[in-house]
Amino acid sequence: MIFDSIDNLPNYVLLHPLFSTVVEFVNKENPAALKKGRIKLQRGVLAIVDEYETKDITDTFIECHRKYIDIQIILSGEEQIGLCHKKESEVSKSYQKNDDYEKLTGHCDLLTLRQGYFAVFYPQDGHAPGLWINNKSRKIKKLVFKIPVCNYSPAA
Repeated sequence: MIFDSIDNLPNYVLLHPLFSTVVEFVNKENPAALKKGRIKLQRGVLAIVDEYETKDITDTFIECHRKYIDIQIILSGEEQIGLCHKKESEVSKSYQKNDDYEKLTGHCDLLTLRQGYFAVFYPQDGHAPGLWINNKSRKIKKLVFKIPVCNYSPAA
C-alpha cells in the first residue's frame, strides 16, 4: 500500500510498467471536470470516476483484488479507508472472478484520504473505501484506476 500527495505520483512510475499511463492521464486531463463513469485507457488500464456519500464501516466490506491494482485519488471531499493485510484477515466471500474481488473480515486500521492525495492498493492489501469520518457522511468524488498486475492479461 502506498499513500502520498498527488504531486508525488510521478515518483512511483518505476514500480509498475503501467503506472505511467495513470500519470499521463492525470497530467493531460482535468480530473476534477470528469463526469461519473468508466474510461478505457491503453493496455488494459481502466479509469472509474465515482461520486457517493461515505458510510459507516458496518454498511460496507473489506475487499482485495487479484487481477488489478487500485490507484484511488480523491477529487473532492474526504473519506476514511479501512486497511488490513490479506494474510491477517479471513475470507468471508470467496473470490468473484468476474468482478475481481474477494471479501475479507478482520481488524482495519483507518487512513484518511483527502483531496490532493492518492492511495495504491496491491492484491495483498485489504481495503474498505468510502467510510465516513467522525460518524458524519460526506459527499466524495473519486477517480479510481484499475491497473492490471504484470502477470495478468486483460484478454485472459
